[in-house]
Amino acid sequence: MEKEKKAELTLMNCLSPRRSDRVLILCDRNTLEMGQAFFDAAEAIRLKAILIEIPVGTHHGDDPPNIVADAMIHSDVIVAPTTFSITYTNATRAALARGARIATMPGMTMDMLDKGGLDADYEKIAKTIRKFGRRFQRSTRVRVVSDAGTNIEFSIEGRNWILDDNGVCHRRGSITNLPAGKVFIAPIERTARGRIVIDGAFMGDDREVVDLTLTDGHIVSMKGPQVAMTLMDHGKCARTLCEFGIGMNPKSRVIGNILEDQKALGTVHFGFGDNSTFGGQVKCDIHVDGMVLSPDVIIDDVQIIEKGMLKIKL
Repeated sequence: MEKEKKAELTLMNCLSPRRSDRVLILCDRNTLEMGQAFFDAAEAIRLKAILIEIPVGTHHGDDPPNIVADAMIHSDVIVAPTTFSITYTNATRAALARGARIATMPGMTMDMLDKGGLDADYEKIAKTIRKFGRRFQRSTRVRVVSDAGTNIEFSIEGRNWILDDNGVCHRRGSITNLPAGKVFIAPIERTARGRIVIDGAFMGDDREVVDLTLTDGHIVSMKGPQVAMTLMDHGKCARTLCEFGIGMNPKSRVIGNILEDQKALGTVHFGFGDNSTFGGQVKCDIHVDGMVLSPDVIIDDVQIIEKGMLKIKL
């Protein structure tokens, strides 16, 4: 399918823009082609759109310049195919508070626009995610193990599963990450203990395993490539387990790109850093995710995933 047409369908299905909406497209020099595709799509359906090329950030959670943040709070719809995620930024929080509908796409490629997770039936995914929420919203503990060596347990008691990352972003003040399709939660701080072996994408590298040991919710030791080891230089906040997520998108592929990989059905991911936007108590200027492939996942006493395959009917 022509890229502009695919971008147009994504805008219409996921964000449901109205003619009166002020649409802002944010990209950087690495994603300019993607930004242009969404800008052209917005113009093709006669939306009032502006395209802004922002500086490439230094890490996920890096705030855009103030002038961009100001444009965001005056926008109704924001589409952000950028190199690094702006999801966990002050600018995004302020725009959401003003009612913006936001789709972030950190690391999005033209190949991913053409095929993969964006081809999913998001209404069906939203229904599946709602069923998951009804069944597990009051759960208290999670355990994850894998043949690669992951064996970790943590509390989620009193925390809510986030069920909004379903690709349907039609309400004021809502945000989704495209391709969409995951459920995720902020673990209770200082409860995670054990080992996480990241054997998929992590901080831009999916070629080497990253081995993490956690005590009281924080990484205390780490083995892996140098790019991953830099996480240890960002302070205790960046080493805090802040997110656990489960992929729910049957169309998403595991391609070494965290944006799509973490939505693939049966995968799980762990986040480190900021979780203040989804119910946690950790607030800082960084958030990174790492994949665990083919896991076993037990929520309370129910095994929901076995070696990467969903075992329950939703």
